Amino acid sequence: MNTVRYAKTPKGHDEISARRNNLRGKMRTMLILVDPSKPPGDLLDQGARIGVEPDFLDVLVRDGYVAPLTAANGSALPRNGTVRPLNGTAVVSDGGLVAHSPVQHEASAGAPTQHADHELGRFRAAKAFMNDTVVSVLGLRAFMFTLRLERCATRADLQQLVPDYEKALRKVATQPEARAIAERVRELLA
Repeated sequence: MNTVRYAKTPKGHDEISARRNNLRGKMRTMLILVDPSKPPGDLLDQGARIGVEPDFLDVLVRDGYVAPLTAANGSALPRNGTVRPLNGTAVVSDGGLVAHSPVQHEASAGAPTQHADHELGRFRAAKAFMNDTVVSVLGLRAFMFTLRLERCATRADLQQLVPDYEKALRKVATQPEARAIAERVRELLA
């Protein structure tokens, strides 16, 4: 049996960065939180805490913001195993473009160079997520925070910004939405 996960499509990433289709509120927050490393149950739990309609994943898939993925070998997604879009849609994950054909994601073997590359990748993913989400939620009001974010050079630097990040999100987003987004950042930084 295949394990299904969801990843943002190019349209989903474009909506987060440019607001082309004007997706708003709780649906936008859930689009931000979609990540192939999260099982649908976790997303549904977060959605319930935020108060979004229970069919939000179906709506995001129907509207082309996310696409379902599956592991060809039934393993967990996306860190290990082969990842394949179920409907042939190209999708974008934190690790980059997942093409129409299977893409192999390899776990780090623990070699020093691979560890450094893995650490850098985790730092970049967390920093990009923080930047994208704070700009998405706050718009131009995020300018000062993004300047502070740009000075960060390690995951520890980013972790020190998390309380201010969550506080900035709460200025516009609801408490449950801000908490859910901040939880995702903490996961990326762990």
